Amino acid sequence: MLKIILFSISLITLFTLLKIYVEKTYQDLPKVSQEEKGVAQDISIKAYGKSGIEWTLKGKSLYAEGRSVTLKDAFLHTDKERIRADRVFIDRDTLRGYAEGKVEILGEDFYAQTDRADLDLKDGKIWGEGRVFLKEDKKETEGRGFQVQLRPLKIIIKNAKVKLE
Repeated sequence: MLKIILFSISLITLFTLLKIYVEKTYQDLPKVSQEEKGVAQDISIKAYGKSGIEWTLKGKSLYAEGRSVTLKDAFLHTDKERIRADRVFIDRDTLRGYAEGKVEILGEDFYAQTDRADLDLKDGKIWGEGRVFLKEDKKETEGRGFQVQLRPLKIIIKNAKVKLE
């Protein structure tokens, strides 16, 4: 009887030590997080903003990782506006991001060019702090820092120098 009790106690002790060892080893293992990743070529995506603005996002290549999307040689357009850039980075959930490289913004009545622009496709806003060139009808404006509200159209250029033709 005593042998059975001692054997039981030693088994319980052995299993308790084994459990502690397994838990410690499991905690020390690196955690693996799985995120969506993908690459696509010649891609076209639809995105919808407020006020009925429907964007089509196109690019030579698209890299997706989690919520963020990177478009190379990007072309974003609505029925009235177009944005071209070397690279565009967009958060899929918020439709906010930025464009960099040679960024061209074309509207019905204006053309703007800059090196970097922050984007909010939902609200139809584009802004930046860098150098900007704007052409409207026969008026050319250069400045540092800008804001463009697409609908209704409102353009603000900071430190503006205007040249009339």
